[in-house]
Amino acid sequence: MSKQLKIYIGCSLTHAPAEFRSAVEGLKQSLRPRYHIYDFLGLKKGTIEQVYQWDIKKCVAGCDLFVAICDYASLGLGYELGAAVEAYGKLVLAVAHKNANISRLIQGIDSPHFNFERYTHLSEVSKYIESKLKIADLA
Repeated sequence: MSKQLKIYIGCSLTHAPAEFRSAVEGLKQSLRPRYHIYDFLGLKKGTIEQVYQWDIKKCVAGCDLFVAICDYASLGLGYELGAAVEAYGKLVLAVAHKNANISRLIQGIDSPHFNFERYTHLSEVSKYIESKLKIADLA
């Protein structure tokens, strides 16, 4: 039996509305039957040092695929993206709603392991994940 692939889904927490955060949790739940999905410490659990250690040293460093949902501005998500691409060379899928304003720097990342996609409904991200894993021969 093959090991379950580990996916870390990052997004803005601090500046995103509760409805968005809830939708991201719904996406994570829909993926759990097929993948190991890392959970957030969130806005209240753990110290600031524990949040850094968990997000970067455990989730980003340990995942097989990092999915960055870029709909809302987030310094933390930007840092995670930089660590995933530059420090760890991870397979990265960045996504954003078709109407979201996204930094040109993020859209211009030229790593062969990085893709940026637009979606209309968050549920479409599951198909992008499956496609990314197939292309990387991890599916």
